[in-house]
Amino acid sequence: FIMNKNFLKKGYTILNIPTDKLKFFVKERDKVKNFSRKFVKIDKNKKFKLENFHEFNLKGKKNLNDLRMKIMREINKNRNFQKNVYNSLSFFLDNCLGPDVVTQKFVNLVIQKPNDTDRAPFHKDGPVASNYELVLWIPFVDCYKTMNMYLFDNELHDKTKIFLKKNSSIEKLDDFSKKYGKLIDVNFGQILIFWSNVFHYIPINKENSTRWSLNIRYKNLFTKYGTKNMVDYYKILKLSPITKMLQQIDV
Repeated sequence: FIMNKNFLKKGYTILNIPTDKLKFFVKERDKVKNFSRKFVKIDKNKKFKLENFHEFNLKGKKNLNDLRMKIMREINKNRNFQKNVYNSLSFFLDNCLGPDVVTQKFVNLVIQKPNDTDRAPFHKDGPVASNYELVLWIPFVDCYKTMNMYLFDNELHDKTKIFLKKNSSIEKLDDFSKKYGKLIDVNFGQILIFWSNVFHYIPINKENSTRWSLNIRYKNLFTKYGTKNMVDYYKILKLSPITKMLQQIDV
């Protein structure tokens, strides 16, 4: 496998989940769909898709967050979830991270309904998170136009950093993003991978579709951790033979 040149240049890439690995994601998406149907008490005779979740009666942000937290707890009951996701793209991730890999302990879910103004700020994950970390953004629905996030190529890093120090108004952030950022469609069955130092900005979802997405982080065990330490935030995903041998002796 040859490292994706697009990733090295831009700091992000979109990969298709291999056909033989897709079954796991379909199963997990359907679990989320069924759980949501029961939570909102949608009649079984009514057609329900995650995309049209906003069409059903769910009052207030508190209830939406209740649903999100309950789904996250269900997802995180599967201790192999992060491993299954990693294995689906191991041909790429192994080349980036090496044989000793840790992952965040808890998978995160984001639900963004149309015109919802509650969103993460313009930011990058590093160096609060490790500078040696990769983020996997996994949509459970087809995401197009403003359902995605603006991504800023590596070559725009310094320019974006300077801009953010001087500007904070939503109008200026939106204008800058539209001029320099890239909104790239990511469909179910694909995964967006980006480096922790890639700036990104989530616009207000202007599409008539609810966005459901997971995010998971992976890094090499022996690289720096930022402010999030190994014990509290991460768990070991896999170890190299040498690391395993070192665990068996007192050197």
